[in-house]
Amino acid sequence: MKESIKAYSKQKSTVKKALKNAGFEDIKISNGHYYFSGFATKNEKVIYFSISDVRHFPEDKVLIRTAKDYKDYTGGGNNFARLENDSIVEQANYLIS
Repeated sequence: MKESIKAYSKQKSTVKKALKNAGFEDIKISNGHYYFSGFATKNEKVIYFSISDVRHFPEDKVLIRTAKDYKDYTGGGNNFARLENDSIVEQANYLIS
């Protein structure tokens, strides 16, 4: 259980930092018990991002897709980035280009 909490905190921090590094603003994160999702904006374009429950899906990847607004949870097609700064920055910027 303790490992899951550490993984969750680390993943959340990694995603938020990477999106800030990519120039995204208004980063909103909704916390689940062991997962999170959220939205961010850059150049008036919105992306949705999420990780699965770290207790059951320990893979280090984040789902990123386009969204119409901060209530569009279905958005565009699913894309995945490795849970590391460069991969998240590259995928998020590609989606809004």
